[in-house]
Amino acid sequence: MYSKFVKRQLWKIPVFVLSGKLNWGVCPICESRTCFVEYDAWLRDHYRCIKCWSIPRQRALVKVLNEKIKDWRSLKIHESSPGGVSSTFIKKNTSHYVPTHYFPGVEAGSFQDGIRCENLEAMTFDDESFDLMITQDVMEHVFCPQSAFAEIARTLKTGGAHVFTVPFYQGRETKIRARLSDGGIEYLDKPDYHGNPIDKKGSLVTREWGDDLMDLIGKWSGLTTERYTFSDRRLGLEAEFLDVFVSWKITNVG
Repeated sequence: MYSKFVKRQLWKIPVFVLSGKLNWGVCPICESRTCFVEYDAWLRDHYRCIKCWSIPRQRALVKVLNEKIKDWRSLKIHESSPGGVSSTFIKKNTSHYVPTHYFPGVEAGSFQDGIRCENLEAMTFDDESFDLMITQDVMEHVFCPQSAFAEIARTLKTGGAHVFTVPFYQGRETKIRARLSDGGIEYLDKPDYHGNPIDKKGSLVTREWGDDLMDLIGKWSGLTTERYTFSDRRLGLEAEFLDVFVSWKITNVG
């Protein structure tokens, strides 16, 4: 039931009980009763399920899949840059799952270490290849989101959806932190890197998405986007930037 890593954490549970940083609930990924522990004040990365070790944004994404795309287990799914408990859960629960990563210097459409290489800004998949596209904290790292969202729309079947998470800065417009220029990367703010499942250096943050995100997606791709946010400790859903977006391909676009 518990991984070796999680088992090594269990001795800490009494400490968290005494400090009030633990609560019981039901994990959307474990699909069973568990307890959630606050290992750090930054809940987005440290409010953990003691059974599967998931974090809030992963649980939120699976909750949205279960409630808004009820037949997702039978769909053909493409996930870009998978990593973590939620990606493992999705892969385990569908037989039509295509994971991809972007490997610099590797030809798009070819494979490295058994994983297909794809650049979100110029994918090699045929039109309308997938019912569902998933990205988890990916879209804040692309340099040309116009192309990436358009490509996602192109490769989705009509009626399909892109389900994704990004840090969302409500109350302000999108901020560009870095962009490409003739001389390479132009930094408009102090470089900020997030974790990358295939690169220890991490991934550069190129944008902080704000209130105009959904309008921009519509302008660039023709997709119609809905935003869901949560606060429910019974499901381990409490954290900063706990938003999940669903962009629907209502009709043919492009």
